[in-house]
Amino acid sequence: MLNYEEALAFIHGRVGYGKKLGLENMRRLLRRLGNPQEAFCSLHVAGTNGKGSVCAFAASALRAAGHRVGLYTSPYLMRYNERMQIDGRPIPDERLAQLTAEVAEQIAQMEAAGEGVPTIFETGTAIAFLYFAREKVDVAVVEVGLGGRLDPTNVIEPLACAIARIGLDHTKVLGDTIGQIAMEKAGIIKPGVPVALQAQEEEARARIQAVCAQRGAACLDLTLYPPVGVVMHARGASFHAELPGLSGDFAISLAGEHQVANAMTALALLGLVRERMGLSLQQVQRGLLEARWPGRLEWFPQLLLDGAHNPQGVACLTAYLRRFFSNRRPVLLMGVMANKDSAEMARLLSPLCAGAVCVRPEGIERALDPAQLRDLFLAQGLPAETAASSLEGLQRARQLAGQDGLVLCCGSLYLVGEIRLSLMKDDSAAS
Repeated sequence: MLNYEEALAFIHGRVGYGKKLGLENMRRLLRRLGNPQEAFCSLHVAGTNGKGSVCAFAASALRAAGHRVGLYTSPYLMRYNERMQIDGRPIPDERLAQLTAEVAEQIAQMEAAGEGVPTIFETGTAIAFLYFAREKVDVAVVEVGLGGRLDPTNVIEPLACAIARIGLDHTKVLGDTIGQIAMEKAGIIKPGVPVALQAQEEEARARIQAVCAQRGAACLDLTLYPPVGVVMHARGASFHAELPGLSGDFAISLAGEHQVANAMTALALLGLVRERMGLSLQQVQRGLLEARWPGRLEWFPQLLLDGAHNPQGVACLTAYLRRFFSNRRPVLLMGVMANKDSAEMARLLSPLCAGAVCVRPEGIERALDPAQLRDLFLAQGLPAETAASSLEGLQRARQLAGQDGLVLCCGSLYLVGEIRLSLMKDDSAAS
């Protein structure tokens, strides 16, 4: 039996282990565990940006309807446990330790028998599916980790799936064109399983529709069903949706115009399973309004946290700033991963900011050198500097912003999670 710290050490110790050659490792591991993924219904969500928000909306609506709901997402913000939740509560430490020990034993037997070496994400996915099965969830909302076709989550047979907005990200793995990436995302489409498709660039839309046609999967294309009567405010929005399976007036508490698109995608997905899951309009309305997704345009006093970590996400963030805060120029606290298009993010953010403090999220070796990020902002004419740590960077950004100024933290969910954790600890200490 492992304790919690040992369980985390085992999971994170899988980094660099295994080789992603397909889904066979995942299937072998799940067979050894009794195929837990077959014990519950599921919804599957892929996309480049917004898929986590779509999952949060869908899970909240299903909970509002009285279902016991599993939610599997990645990455986590503050603690690994957040990745696997039931009814909005992360897996308890002792439960994670217990299930990790079971999975670790099967992995050891697999490796000894020469049956393959599961990766860190395959390991985590197996733990989550075992948790959902043991706790007898009615339905699990499952977010794809990377791509779709070869993602470890792609072993489920969902009731329906959704594909959120597709953009250029993880190009070394998924391809360097929108069309190539769309085909990887379309890998989650199963024969006869309906698909809710968020409005896309035409190349992505055409590729996904072609896969749906090949596999006999009905495609609910949200390009044909735009929201109407949209009223935006700084902390959410209201709108009317007319969808084949679900129509009515809705309000959300997640900020940004892109969250209306994500909510529409969740509504389309829920509409595809409305009869099967017994969802009333009122339950869905309440669920959407109650949905929370921390670290995405999340407000703290004089501080805005956003997980935007690629140009597409930053474009949504800058649209939000222009709409609601055109008279305020925040000081930026930013750290990014080395494989992201940092130059484009710097170009988008610089005109709206008063300055930048560049940091490396704690313990993240894959992050871009803060000095390189600083130079990208300096090249855009924005005053920029580095800080030795994220928390020192926050202190410096607040100093530069002044008592009434605004600090914007973005660029990496690792950074947002680190800052958020420090804020939550400060709140706990103050209370």
